[in-house]
Amino acid sequence: MTEAACEKLPAPRTRGSWNRWVEAHPNTVAGLMVALGLGMRVWSAWGTFLNPDEALHVFIADRASWRAAYQASLTMAHPPLLILVLYGWRWLGTSEFVLRLPSILAGTAFGWIYFRWLDRLWGRTVALIGLTFAALLSPIVSLTAQVRQYGLLLLFLMAGAYLLERAVAENSAMVMLGSGACFWLALSSHYSAFFFVAVMGLYSLLRFHGSELSTSTLAAWIVGEVGELALAVTFYLTHLSKIKHTTMAEQAFEGWLRKSYFHPGKDNPLTFLVTRSFSFFQYIFGQLVIGDLVALLFVAGAILLLRSRAQTSDAAGQRYRFAVLLVFPFLVNYGAALFDLYPYGGTRHCVDLFVFAIAGVSFCLAKIVGDSTLRGIALSLMMVALCFLFRTNHAPYIARADQERVQMDRATLFLREQLPASDSILTDYESGIMLGHYLCENRPVSDEGSIPGFLVSHCGGHRIISTDHDLWAFTPPTFFSQWDHLVQGGYLKAGETVWVAQVGWMIKLDDDLRRGFPAFHGLKTQAFGSNIRFFPLSVGFPLPAAASWEAGQAEELRPER
Repeated sequence: MTEAACEKLPAPRTRGSWNRWVEAHPNTVAGLMVALGLGMRVWSAWGTFLNPDEALHVFIADRASWRAAYQASLTMAHPPLLILVLYGWRWLGTSEFVLRLPSILAGTAFGWIYFRWLDRLWGRTVALIGLTFAALLSPIVSLTAQVRQYGLLLLFLMAGAYLLERAVAENSAMVMLGSGACFWLALSSHYSAFFFVAVMGLYSLLRFHGSELSTSTLAAWIVGEVGELALAVTFYLTHLSKIKHTTMAEQAFEGWLRKSYFHPGKDNPLTFLVTRSFSFFQYIFGQLVIGDLVALLFVAGAILLLRSRAQTSDAAGQRYRFAVLLVFPFLVNYGAALFDLYPYGGTRHCVDLFVFAIAGVSFCLAKIVGDSTLRGIALSLMMVALCFLFRTNHAPYIARADQERVQMDRATLFLREQLPASDSILTDYESGIMLGHYLCENRPVSDEGSIPGFLVSHCGGHRIISTDHDLWAFTPPTFFSQWDHLVQGGYLKAGETVWVAQVGWMIKLDDDLRRGFPAFHGLKTQAFGSNIRFFPLSVGFPLPAAASWEAGQAEELRPER
C-alpha cells in the first residue's frame, strides 16, 4: 500500500440525488449516525451482568462518603473521576444499565463532537467517515458501554480539542478556558490523557502561529497548560509514585500487558514499533485483516499530507500541523513504551490514539472516494459491517450468551438454595468482587478482617473468602498455596466442604486441575454458562504441592486487554 492508493479518483459528471442530499444535510446524516451508535451502545449494555473490571469500579465507588470513595480509588491504576461519578450516580440506581449509563452518554456525545472537530479540520466527507467509525465500530461501542473510564476520557479529550479550534477561530478567552477545563477532566479520567494533552500543547503552538490571538486568549491557554501541569504533579505525588512498584504494576508489566512494553535484549525497537502499531489498528477495528489494511491507509494518508502541494505559506503550515497531529501521538506513546512508562499497542489503554488514527484513515478514504460523500459513508459502513461479521475477539472476552444476566441469577440462586450455610466459598479476587456484588444484592461489601491476607465477607448466607488484589485469578500453584495457608492457619476445618468459585474472565482452574492431576479427574463442576463455575472440595483431601505444577504450564494471571 502506498500513498498512491489515496489519490483522488475522477469525479463523476453527474452526481446522484442521494449524494446531493447527503452533502446538503451533513448534520442530519451525522445525527442519524449518532443515534444509531447510541442504540448499539444501549443494546451492548442491556441485559448482561457486570464484567470483573466493571464490578471492581462499582466496589471501589460503593463507600460511605466522597472522601472514602476517593481514598479507595487510590488503590486503582486510574485517576479518581469515574469513581467519584459512580459514587454520586449510584443514588439513581444500581442496575447494570444505570451504572453503565454515564459511559453510554459520554461515548455517544464523543461521536458528535468528533464529527464537529473533523469537519473543522478536514471537511464534511472526512468528518462523516470518521463519525461512522467512532459511532459504530464494535470495540469502541463495547468499551463505551461499560463501567469504565474510556467514555469520559474520549468525550473530554475531544471536547478540549474542539474548543481549542473554536477558541483560536473566534479569538475567545472563555472558549479557551473551556478547552483547558475539558483537558483537566480528561486527565482526571485516565492517565493516557497526559500523552494527548502533550500532543495538543505542541499542536497549539503551531496553531497559534499567524493567528494574532489577543493577550487574554493566550493567557487563558497558559492557565490551561499550568493547570494540566499542576494536575500531573499532583497525581504523581499522591497516586502514581505509590503504585508504580506494586504487585499489580509488576503483573501488568510481565503479564497481561507484556507485549505492549519494550523488553531490551528481547525486542527490536523497529519491530516493536511496527508490530504494536499494527496491533493497535487491529484492536480498534476488532478484525485482524481489516486492521492491517487500515494501518496502511493511515500511513498513506499521513504521507499524502506531507507530500501535498501547498499554494500558500498558510496552507503549508496547516499541512505540517495536521501531519504532526496524526503522527506525533504514536511516537510519544511508542517512546513511553520503550522506557517502560506506558503500554503501546492493541490494548484499550491506548484508546486515546483512536482520535488520531481514525482521522488519518478517514482522510485517506476521503481521497479514495473523491468528492462523493455518500460513497465515503458507504465504504466506511461496509468496513464496519465486515469487522462485525468477522470479528476477532481479543482476550479477555465473554460471549454475550454467557454474560446474560439470567446466568448470574441462576448462579446466585444455586448458592443461596443449594449450598448449606456451613459451606464456605473460596474465590480469587476477580471472582470475589463479582460474587460480593451479586450475592450481597448491590449492598456495600466490607472485609471483616478475620483472616490476614484475605478478604472475608458474608453475603447470601455464606462466608466468602477471597484473595486480595495481589492475586487476581487462581492458577493451580497459587490455588494450592492459598489453600494450604488457610488449612495450616486453622481457617478451614478438617472435614469442612468448601466451594471454589470462579466468575469472570479467568475461569480455567477446574480444567487445569483435571488435566494436570489424576486425583482431580473426577472433579465435578457446577457451571452457569462458560464463565461462572463452582466446584466443591473437602478440607483434608490431599492436594498436590504448588511446586508439582510443571514450569511453563502455569498461565499468566490475566491476558493483554
